[in-house]
Amino acid sequence: MSAIENFIKGAFFGAAVGDALGAPAEMMKAGEIKEKYGVLRDMVGGGWLNLEPGEPTDDTSMTLDVARGILANPAYPVEDIGRNFLLWFQSNPRDIGNTTKTSFQNYMRTGSWREASRLTAQSINKMDSNGGLMRTLPVTFGYWNNLQNMAKWSAEIAHMTHYSSEGTTSCIFYNFLIRELKISSDTKRTVVSRTLTITDDHCKVMEVKPNKFFWHTIKPLQEGADPVPPRGNVLDTLASSLQCFLQTDNFEDALIKIVNQGEDADTAGNIVGGLAGSYYGYETIPARWLNALKNREEIMKVAEGFIELWQHKGFSLTP
Repeated sequence: MSAIENFIKGAFFGAAVGDALGAPAEMMKAGEIKEKYGVLRDMVGGGWLNLEPGEPTDDTSMTLDVARGILANPAYPVEDIGRNFLLWFQSNPRDIGNTTKTSFQNYMRTGSWREASRLTAQSINKMDSNGGLMRTLPVTFGYWNNLQNMAKWSAEIAHMTHYSSEGTTSCIFYNFLIRELKISSDTKRTVVSRTLTITDDHCKVMEVKPNKFFWHTIKPLQEGADPVPPRGNVLDTLASSLQCFLQTDNFEDALIKIVNQGEDADTAGNIVGGLAGSYYGYETIPARWLNALKNREEIMKVAEGFIELWQHKGFSLTP
């Protein structure tokens, strides 16, 4: 397997594995997980959604929808992504976030994604949920050689449903981080710090003005900081994911650490899985998790689509 294949497949399968591993623990507290499983380390299924072992949630479904939209029209992916979202929504998925659902309904009334999310922001006081972050992974791979486009489409795709400066900044940072981790030989912590600076620079140019993102991201990374539970808001999910990624040194340990914290365990597992899968590579993902994963064919098709895109565009892992 080539380095590029290991990288791209690692990201997409890592995210899906993290989603499926964490899903049974969603809405549980860490103590409840310990009492029920000891340590959750296998695809057990169940949970409040009564999933089959290895079955991912809406996080993976929407990630694949974003990926297909970018592959279909990288110059302007929003309309293709939107069609994919609506087809998925009309299939009556068993799980869909309230913010996302409301924005879908608003789009069907207005025909404008930006207007839809603005209307949602007016009707829902809490817009800083992690629904944009959980699906942003493909942007890194679609716009690898252009940070300006990577930031632009991170924001545009997030804004389709979540009209939030905190969420937008989190998506930009996450997509930048995957890239910076791969092209740098520095420590993970050093790369995280540098990526925060790069994110700040691009947010200023784009006039994205988060109130809490930088403080809320930096504080939990300090030595001796308390663990942040991966709650459903975007800042806690990202902070918890970064803590688990930085405090472990392999894919399996990173995933086990995050999903055993419970709360929004499927989305946090998705975020850590995308980070750790891209960083350590597809070949480091435990076979027992890959073999249990549902929908492998669709995930592989998307990953191979980006590998072909990279070959066509001449993208490489060197800056």
